[in-house]
Amino acid sequence: MSYRATYRTRTYRVRGRVAKARTNPVPGMKHEIALRDSGAELVAGVDEVGLGAWAGPVAVGVVIFRPGTRVYKVRDSKLLDQPRREFLSARIRDQAMCWSTGLSWPDEIDRVGLSEAMRRAGARALDGLDVWPDCFLIDGQWNFLKTNPLEPRVKMVVRGDCESVSIASASIVAKVLRDRLMGQLSQQFPPYLFHLNKGYPSPAHKWALSAFGPSPVHRRLFAPVRKLAVEGTEGRLLPCLPAPPGPEAGESRLPILS
Repeated sequence: MSYRATYRTRTYRVRGRVAKARTNPVPGMKHEIALRDSGAELVAGVDEVGLGAWAGPVAVGVVIFRPGTRVYKVRDSKLLDQPRREFLSARIRDQAMCWSTGLSWPDEIDRVGLSEAMRRAGARALDGLDVWPDCFLIDGQWNFLKTNPLEPRVKMVVRGDCESVSIASASIVAKVLRDRLMGQLSQQFPPYLFHLNKGYPSPAHKWALSAFGPSPVHRRLFAPVRKLAVEGTEGRLLPCLPAPPGPEAGESRLPILS
């Protein structure tokens, strides 16, 4: 399988100013090599997926490669289509020394908040590791593993899924797992088209929400979902689209689980 590496532009706020940065098309090993030169033998890449979705779990992936292992064709998961992610996920899991994923589902997210849910998903991913790394590379600027008492050294990497092979691999493994789960949820709740939007607020997803109301796997943490679920608001998220016929009296507004 061959494909052309591409760039994408990200927007950041630096010292009060909005700046745009062009991402690297191919993540490298410079962060892993620097840590190993400083004495760390095993380096783990960590990334989360599904943070901004209105439905489904948030997932955290952890991948540890043996020193010297190279996995080719790894890219930022957002630059890959589904077949390439599936192919690379299998390759990563086959060549990794150890990998693990952790999940936090909507009922827990609504109960403890998104930040704490990320910490718990990260802790579950760490619990699934067979070996313990000397250092973690985490995508972003927030160390959501800091509550772990066994935490080794941690290095935060901005745009880590574009800079580090370990982080990009963790992102691919976690995203493939979450996408499969959303495909299964789509079979249980067909109107929301989870297999297409993965729980993110696409126009079709918003229309289904306004027509049928939230499902049990929607996150009430987000205001539009909470407004429909808690307040029982009849207003539509997409007023330009006609509503399908409503349920008869006594019928559920949610799809029936198969």
